Amino acid sequence: MAKNKMKVLLVASEAVPFAKVGGLADVVGAQGKIMQEEGLDVRIAIPKYKVVSDNIEKLGLKVKPSFDFTISLENREEKGRVEEVVYAGVTYYLIDRPDYFMREGIYTDPQSRQDYPDNLRRFVFFSRAILECAKGVGFQPDIIHVHDWQTGLIPVYLRTDYKMDSFFRQTKCVFTIHNLAYQGIFPVELFTLTGLDWKYFTIHGLEYYGHLNLMKGGIVYSDVTTTVSQTYAKEIQTPEYGNGLEGVMSDKALYGNLYGIFNGVDYSEWHPSTDTYLKEHFGINYDVDTLDKKKEIKLKYLSENGIKKPDLNKPLIGIVSRLVDQKGWDIILEIIDQLFKEDIYFTVLGTGKYEYENRLRSVKSNYPDKMIVEIGFDIPNSHYIEAASDIYLMPSRFEPCGLNQLYSLAYGTVPVVRYTGGLADTVKDGKTGFVFKNYNPEDMMAALKKAIDMYRTSQDKWKKLMENAMKEDWSWKKAIKSYNELYDKVMAK
Repeated sequence: MAKNKMKVLLVASEAVPFAKVGGLADVVGAQGKIMQEEGLDVRIAIPKYKVVSDNIEKLGLKVKPSFDFTISLENREEKGRVEEVVYAGVTYYLIDRPDYFMREGIYTDPQSRQDYPDNLRRFVFFSRAILECAKGVGFQPDIIHVHDWQTGLIPVYLRTDYKMDSFFRQTKCVFTIHNLAYQGIFPVELFTLTGLDWKYFTIHGLEYYGHLNLMKGGIVYSDVTTTVSQTYAKEIQTPEYGNGLEGVMSDKALYGNLYGIFNGVDYSEWHPSTDTYLKEHFGINYDVDTLDKKKEIKLKYLSENGIKKPDLNKPLIGIVSRLVDQKGWDIILEIIDQLFKEDIYFTVLGTGKYEYENRLRSVKSNYPDKMIVEIGFDIPNSHYIEAASDIYLMPSRFEPCGLNQLYSLAYGTVPVVRYTGGLADTVKDGKTGFVFKNYNPEDMMAALKKAIDMYRTSQDKWKKLMENAMKEDWSWKKAIKSYNELYDKVMAK
């Protein structure tokens, strides 16, 4: 059935190459492209942010205005426009409403780093617009596959306000949780913005400890809920990882409607043998049979970033990450001075809490010949770090899926990770990387020392680790097969 042009509408608040804050964008863009290649009829819908317009211009793409629509929002008519653009063979629907989306930031104000105060209104508008968009363009989806809290109201509207709409009579809804820690929780006073009847504000609906919870709405009203690794699907049924929704998740699992499907890697974007960023910048690509070229990239990377007389005997530890507690920065910074006593190089690319940004700048000033820090996000540099580093550190407090450990495996950059979520599912201790279980600086440091010691004392064992890692297959095709099977199950219900 999945091969007979099943129609799937993917809906998210971000998608590469148009708008990206985190891994969600990578997932949605790659998922759409690979699904289309595998024979599904896939469309993707996102808001038209300022950065979307900027990237369309950079890519030289043509935008086609589709149609205008009007929706009711808090007893007020609000107008919007749907535009279409095609990228990598996939049609993207852009929901255009300048006063909501034509801003410098996507979710937060770049200056204050605070959430936009009208985020609920913005994503209520977006959610209602999606259903009008599908009708307006005549794309009648078998599956509407929505991602994270920003789209959590779409399953709700589909089962309430659009329940009797013949256009969606056969449409099923799949809701994917990328990170249960971000739920879209708003004061009850704002519930009227949703336009829903108050009967849906109950413990069995959108109510969450007296607040409105959009993530909960997506879980409760979707036909099936998925998350992005098998281990995380189990973890979120426990109080430690459930963030107050562990009961809801357990109920979903009890009725066979919770699945863990691991994200994949788009190897056309992330593989050292074809990586265009490496070729353009360093003039080098490499694979499992030409690992000496990886050393060349390391030397060039260190040199151009101010490291005098770079030494191949010193391992380079790399991180590309949001600078937030979830990613383990509290325990990293606790042992940072101890780590430098191991005579290593350390490179970091990321942005997040001011406290961590400032601390990293301070560490850089203390270790100018060992530390590289770039505060911000830079796609080419993220590729350089993956290729140049010997070790990739990912000590997450929790990690629903994780993508950088998968990129690291492909690039022969040995991951050191904590045993949680998708990290537990993908890194094999002693075979493709190093894994520690307890979230504390001592256990993380012990795992790092194992990696550093092996790098220094046994290059044969180290090379075997790299080769094992690079032979792993975490392609999207495996994930898409699982999604196809899931879509078939959902449609058969």
